[in-house]
Amino acid sequence: MTIEKDPVATDVGQPQWSAVPPREKRDRAMWFVAGGALLAGLLFAVIDVHYNGGRYIPSLDDAYIHLQYGKQIGRGEFLRFHDGEPMSTGASSLLYVLVLGALYAVGLHGGLLMPAAVLLGVVCHAATAAGVLLLGQRLVDRATGRWAGALVAFSGPMLWGATSGMEITLTSFLLVATLLMVVREAPSGLFRWTPVLAALAALSRMEVLAFLVALVPLMMRATRLRSGLARIGAMAWCLLPFAVVGAQLLLYRLATGHASPNGSQSKSLTSIPHFNLGEFVGKTSENFSQFLQILSGISRQDFVLPGALLLAAIGVVALSRHDDARRLVGVTIGAGTVLALGAISTMGTALWQQVRYLQPFLPLVLLATVVGIGAVVGALRLPGRAATGILLIAALFTAVSVPMWAHVMVVESASIRERLVTLAAWAKGGLPEGARLGVHDVGAAAYLSGHPTVDLVGLTTNDLAKPALNGMGSLYEKLRTLPPDQLPDYVAAYDAMPGGIELDKLAAAGVYTDPVLATPQITVRKTDWSLFGSGDRPETPVRGRIRDHVNVGSMDSERAHEHRFIAARSDFPPMTELRTVDSGGRRMVDSARHIWGEEEFTLHHLEPGEPVQLIARHDASGPKGGFYTGMREVRVFAGGVDLGKHELVPDPKGWNESVIEIPARLVTGPDLTVRMGATQEFVGPYPDYKSFGYWAAQ
Repeated sequence: MTIEKDPVATDVGQPQWSAVPPREKRDRAMWFVAGGALLAGLLFAVIDVHYNGGRYIPSLDDAYIHLQYGKQIGRGEFLRFHDGEPMSTGASSLLYVLVLGALYAVGLHGGLLMPAAVLLGVVCHAATAAGVLLLGQRLVDRATGRWAGALVAFSGPMLWGATSGMEITLTSFLLVATLLMVVREAPSGLFRWTPVLAALAALSRMEVLAFLVALVPLMMRATRLRSGLARIGAMAWCLLPFAVVGAQLLLYRLATGHASPNGSQSKSLTSIPHFNLGEFVGKTSENFSQFLQILSGISRQDFVLPGALLLAAIGVVALSRHDDARRLVGVTIGAGTVLALGAISTMGTALWQQVRYLQPFLPLVLLATVVGIGAVVGALRLPGRAATGILLIAALFTAVSVPMWAHVMVVESASIRERLVTLAAWAKGGLPEGARLGVHDVGAAAYLSGHPTVDLVGLTTNDLAKPALNGMGSLYEKLRTLPPDQLPDYVAAYDAMPGGIELDKLAAAGVYTDPVLATPQITVRKTDWSLFGSGDRPETPVRGRIRDHVNVGSMDSERAHEHRFIAARSDFPPMTELRTVDSGGRRMVDSARHIWGEEEFTLHHLEPGEPVQLIARHDASGPKGGFYTGMREVRVFAGGVDLGKHELVPDPKGWNESVIEIPARLVTGPDLTVRMGATQEFVGPYPDYKSFGYWAAQ
């Protein structure tokens, strides 16, 4: 089981680069591997059905999101999550929802679409295992292919992915098929079908494009065997994956106004409140480090055998030292996996949901691991039994982990059933006809309830992703911009979701009425939007008329006023919140952003040469217990001129308003930049308060 320098085919399956081996010489083990993968996947599905009372429940709510998009596509509503709604990009895989749409269009309606999606995943898993077997045989020998295919077929993570109802195994199959086609087409220097398969893989998962960054130039270099216009055309065709993804992003831009999919907006670390390059690099590096631990087999997730990452790296080197198709495959697996993991690491959810974003690349990592075992045994001149022994240990590790992954699937599917499927079942009969339900996990609620939904995380409802990440204050302000008939009539909120979108906190802001349903971990409340705009005017008497209002917490208003937050520490998230205050017979709701450090904004529409009465609304009740962050004083700067210290006096009602006088000499034009700064430069303590907004009156 070693890589021969001479690629001449033999009866034990040495590489044959020029063509697919004749049918009679194909390894019959391929059918055993594919059949075993198919049976294992179906067994996982049967276990799920057994533990969920005769119905299949996926382990991810996202599966229902894809089913809803697929159903809509099958009905002619392309990328519309509900009839008549704007197009949205909440599906993580455009290709997958198109496939589901085709299945719906041919008659797989109602309760048939979910089983069809699961069966598709299991079949793709079996095809992936068979493809890995063939790829291993073409690259090294028959034994390598058999072992690699078997390890993929009975991989716990891959079986979990195959039955998740997601695009995981479809993507892995297309990746393996792409590399098989590379082996077939590389000797001719003309890649006809490889770019097509690569483009389909990229449409299946966006991270695949990063994986292909290494392959595309290698293919273009291989076209040197051709000349003239034929070579130029062949090189251009190799760029098809990038052209297809570019067309996809252009479609998204034309349809929604954003080239970035909603999922990227809601999950990318670049979307965190007040993006900081240092924090981005640090969190990305932390995610990447976790991936390396998982692939090294030293984490508790039982993805691979211990030491797999090192063995895979050795396998990549062993393949890459050859000057033929093996080099293309080896470099692609090595560099492509690193680049793909780097892309995935930029997501805040990179390690969520059993690290499902990593799973499509796992079959190629397992193949490289088996190649690496053979390379080590060959380099140390150990007997063939040594490789067999190591691979038997890997097989034992895989076999032991499979029941654990089945258990994980059952537990997660039960959680989906108890929370989200239960919610959808109640909503189907318990909500008035046509009532809109605001949700955090939108899939099951939309697909099973038949009610229109508002995705308050922003996956399937456009323009809510980034406000939701900024907190309930920004989300509330964005909801104010929606037409009344698009607002949710009811909201289903998790009772507690640390680190997530805390919709339950809207209850303290007068947005909800009394609960109408309590399910495990979720409470459904009717909404009350009557207080929209109630906090838009100050309580303080105004001299003259209000020229401008900086509504802190509203991302639109902050953007319009160049509102900038200068954090005391780079790891402090300036989240927003809502506050309800009863004062003087008025009930008011307003959003605020937590400021720890300094803030700066620009006032507009001022009358030059006239003094400004700047009314500031703050809550300076102090930091939470256990945190020492500073003081309730700020130093005010207007147009760069120091106006002195200003005290933010706390008020038990929830906020307080104070007036800052800006002299006429500083108002030299319609715009004026104001900074609420620290009382002393560089060192703490720093101001710590909730900033609700500012009104400029003249």
